Amino acid sequence: MAWQLCDLDEVFDADPPEIKAGKLATLQLFGEALAIYSEAKLFEAGRLFSECWRHNQGDRVSKIYWERCQSTLTNRRKIKDRPYNLD
Repeated sequence: MAWQLCDLDEVFDADPPEIKAGKLATLQLFGEALAIYSEAKLFEAGRLFSECWRHNQGDRVSKIYWERCQSTLTNRRKIKDRPYNLD
């Protein structure tokens, strides 16, 4: 499968009207979450992505980003809590 760049309009056009409306309603919030995510501020980004998801259960992209935040934060905690073995 080859990936192609597309306009945001093309992504929205594939959504049913109610999901498209929900995405448009949370677009500013999603944009803020994405900017924070790109700065690796995953706790705050995850909170904003979950807010997008809560407002629009059909927004799979918000859910995917929220899951990425949670997964990375969990892995960081595991590494931080791991005892060091210097033998």
